[in-house]
Amino acid sequence: MAKKEKQNADNVRIDPLTLEVGRIAKLFALYMVRDVDDENKKVSRLNAVGFSPPEIALMLDKTESNVRVQISQAKKKREK
Repeated sequence: MAKKEKQNADNVRIDPLTLEVGRIAKLFALYMVRDVDDENKKVSRLNAVGFSPPEIALMLDKTESNVRVQISQAKKKREK
Protein backbone atom coordinates (compact mmCIF):
# COMPACT_ATOMS: atom_id res chain seq x y z
CA MET A 1 0.00 0.00 0.00
CA ALA A 2 1.56 3.25 -1.13
CA LYS A 3 -0.93 5.48 0.67
CA LYS A 4 -2.03 4.98 4.23
CA GLU A 5 -5.65 4.05 4.69
CA LYS A 6 -7.60 4.63 7.85
CA GLN A 7 -9.61 1.90 9.52
CA ASN A 8 -13.05 2.29 11.01
CA ALA A 9 -14.37 0.60 14.15
CA ASP A 10 -15.01 -2.66 12.25
CA ASN A 11 -11.38 -2.78 11.02
CA VAL A 12 -12.49 -2.07 7.45
CA ARG A 13 -10.01 -0.02 5.46
CA ILE A 14 -11.31 3.35 4.27
CA ASP A 15 -9.87 4.91 1.15
CA PRO A 16 -8.49 8.43 1.88
CA LEU A 17 -10.49 9.91 -1.00
CA THR A 18 -13.71 8.42 0.38
CA LEU A 19 -12.90 9.86 3.79
CA GLU A 20 -12.31 13.34 2.36
CA VAL A 21 -15.49 13.29 0.27
CA GLY A 22 -17.43 12.33 3.40
CA ARG A 23 -15.93 15.27 5.27
CA ILE A 24 -16.81 17.66 2.47
CA ALA A 25 -20.39 16.35 2.43
CA LYS A 26 -20.72 16.92 6.18
CA LEU A 27 -19.32 20.44 5.90
CA PHE A 28 -21.81 21.18 3.12
CA ALA A 29 -24.63 19.83 5.27
CA LEU A 30 -23.67 21.95 8.25
CA TYR A 31 -23.42 24.99 5.98
CA MET A 32 -26.96 24.30 4.73
CA VAL A 33 -28.43 24.48 8.22
CA ARG A 34 -26.18 27.06 9.86
CA ASP A 35 -28.76 29.89 9.83
CA VAL A 36 -31.78 27.71 10.57
CA ASP A 37 -33.11 27.96 14.12
CA ASP A 38 -35.92 25.41 13.81
CA GLU A 39 -34.56 21.95 14.60
CA ASN A 40 -37.33 20.27 12.58
CA LYS A 41 -36.29 22.21 9.48
CA LYS A 42 -32.66 21.22 10.01
CA VAL A 43 -33.58 17.55 10.19
CA SER A 44 -35.86 17.83 7.15
CA ARG A 45 -33.21 19.55 5.04
CA LEU A 46 -30.51 17.05 5.92
CA ASN A 47 -32.88 14.17 5.26
CA ALA A 48 -33.87 15.70 1.91
CA VAL A 49 -30.28 15.73 0.67
CA GLY A 50 -29.80 12.09 1.58
CA PHE A 51 -28.28 11.90 5.03
CA SER A 52 -29.45 8.95 7.11
CA PRO A 53 -31.03 9.37 10.57
CA PRO A 54 -27.87 8.17 12.36
CA GLU A 55 -25.75 10.68 10.39
CA ILE A 56 -28.20 13.51 11.11
CA ALA A 57 -28.27 12.60 14.78
CA LEU A 58 -24.47 12.80 14.98
CA MET A 59 -24.33 16.15 13.18
CA LEU A 60 -27.04 17.77 15.30
CA ASP A 61 -26.12 16.10 18.61
CA LYS A 62 -29.49 14.36 18.91
CA THR A 63 -30.58 10.80 19.42
CA GLU A 64 -31.36 8.69 16.39
CA SER A 65 -34.87 8.09 17.76
CA ASN A 66 -35.51 11.82 18.01
CA VAL A 67 -34.43 12.33 14.41
CA ARG A 68 -36.65 9.48 13.19
CA VAL A 69 -39.65 10.98 15.00
CA GLN A 70 -39.01 14.40 13.48
CA ILE A 71 -38.73 12.89 9.99
CA SER A 72 -41.97 10.98 10.52
CA GLN A 73 -43.81 14.09 11.75
CA ALA A 74 -42.57 16.13 8.79
CA LYS A 75 -43.76 13.41 6.41
CA LYS A 76 -47.22 13.41 8.01
CA LYS A 77 -47.42 17.22 7.64
CA ARG A 78 -46.56 16.99 3.95
CA GLU A 79 -49.26 14.36 3.37
CA LYS A 80 -52.05 16.58 4.75
